[in-house]
Amino acid sequence: MSTHYFIGIRIPAAVAEEIARARDSWELSTHKRHTPAMDMHITLLFIGEDRFGELPEIADRLADIQQGMFQLQLDGVKTFGNPKTPRIVYAAVLESPELMELQMAVRQQLGSLQMTTDLKPFVPHITLASRWNGGSFTEALHLEKLKFSVDAFSLFEIHPRAIPRYEEIQTYPLKGDA
Repeated sequence: MSTHYFIGIRIPAAVAEEIARARDSWELSTHKRHTPAMDMHITLLFIGEDRFGELPEIADRLADIQQGMFQLQLDGVKTFGNPKTPRIVYAAVLESPELMELQMAVRQQLGSLQMTTDLKPFVPHITLASRWNGGSFTEALHLEKLKFSVDAFSLFEIHPRAIPRYEEIQTYPLKGDA
């Protein structure tokens, strides 16, 4: 299996631990995989395999992004897929113009490269559980509306069989204060 990459925002450890504790209290036996706190992130752009050897160019172009720090807030628990048998349970992120600007800046910086990126609309989220396992799913899951500062984004390498699964191979600090 070839190595895959994505660009994302690592969730601060204290916030990720709090999210994981809440998720664990729900006892989601309906899903096979629960994202460890150390792997919680918001994907800005999934790259996948570096079929054209463009990773060094990607890393260089991301360094050209000039954006200030900003705050994000969680906005409850939502799902992807059939509400009764969801593929993914996630922490939603409150709408943020700064987050949308960062995601668009990433997409624009890499737009002229040969790589094929995910074309689905950007839905900012933190995956909490995935891979439906069966059972009875309840949508009545509560998560505090936690706030956190975003002071960087990263280029990640995916290690499917390791923990942590997502390794930051380059981090790009944002400017100023959040």
